[in-house]
Amino acid sequence: MKKHLFSVAVLALVVTLTTFTGCRKPQADDNTPAKEGLYLGIVGFNSELYTMPLGLLNQDTKHNFESFVDGLSMQNGTILYHAVNTGLNSLATAKIPENLINVSVVTFTDGLDQGSLGLSDNYNSNNDYLTAINSRINNELIGGNNISAYSIGVRGADVIDIESFRDNLTRLSSDPVHNVVEVSNMSEASEKFAEIARQLYNQSTFYNVSLKLPIQNPGTVIRFTFDNVSNPEDSHCYIQGNYIENNGNYQLTDIQYVGLDSQSGNTVTASKENMVFIVFSFRNLTDLNGNQMSTDYVKQWNWIESVEQWQPNSEFTPSGNTEIVNEYKSAMIMLVLDCSSSLGSDFVNMKTAANGFIETLSGNYNGQ
Repeated sequence: MKKHLFSVAVLALVVTLTTFTGCRKPQADDNTPAKEGLYLGIVGFNSELYTMPLGLLNQDTKHNFESFVDGLSMQNGTILYHAVNTGLNSLATAKIPENLINVSVVTFTDGLDQGSLGLSDNYNSNNDYLTAINSRINNELIGGNNISAYSIGVRGADVIDIESFRDNLTRLSSDPVHNVVEVSNMSEASEKFAEIARQLYNQSTFYNVSLKLPIQNPGTVIRFTFDNVSNPEDSHCYIQGNYIENNGNYQLTDIQYVGLDSQSGNTVTASKENMVFIVFSFRNLTDLNGNQMSTDYVKQWNWIESVEQWQPNSEFTPSGNTEIVNEYKSAMIMLVLDCSSSLGSDFVNMKTAANGFIETLSGNYNGQ
């Protein structure tokens, strides 16, 4: 289906997420890794491409990216496939930080592609081009890792071929069940922009929680509750494990995470602090939605077998015995923005949503 010049816009958001953990392909210029941090690049498109190269995004640099978005203007053309492909190429050839764990392409467009075929001799139809991008998403490894792709779309009144519209979104994703969302208006698309930005930020931020307590009696069952309960049996958010001493190592074994998630696994070895205290650290401790856990109400309990009751440690306090240390990993994100004239008044809303995306991503990230 062709999009006409003065037609009602079809609004779509296509998000291609790539997660990296593992070997990296050779760097573009040399083998020196890029500086650690959160990187952002921007590609604006209509009948042309307007690019801002990948650069570090943080509170000091965010205005550069926001000014670029503010300076984008509309004209005819929607070279969607060419823009997405260019974004993928830019990420694939970029120098990579050593601690890179996430790479993503976020594409916002007003509908079906127009014009990409004129920029490549490799494809005979839009379907061929889309098939090639879908193949990259599902088969190409960047930095030794698979690409995860998401798409969100708002279908305009001029789109009669609904099947092709939805097929477009589906094939620009890696998971048709979970990664494709069709929303009904720009407001919902803006909310999705913000949701994705928070998700990407959280994927690059690890919330490490340390809990300090006196050396315990070996064989004690310990529970840490996080939800301000007076009875640990009422808790829906806790860590529980068996405390043992093994060759001078103090460990919590057979750990259960209830209402929580952590990358520390089911055995954690404590560090010793002077002769009295030990510290258990839980890597990236979050709730089940990946959000940072508060330690404001943490309590420690020991199971007393002789009376079959939990005994509180009244000397364990959130302010004195807990610590949260945020650990930041590197990310590379390419933002691809439709600047075609068919967006009409929604073009301003798109730029507002994009700058909100940048603001959320910049957060308090410690990239320099």
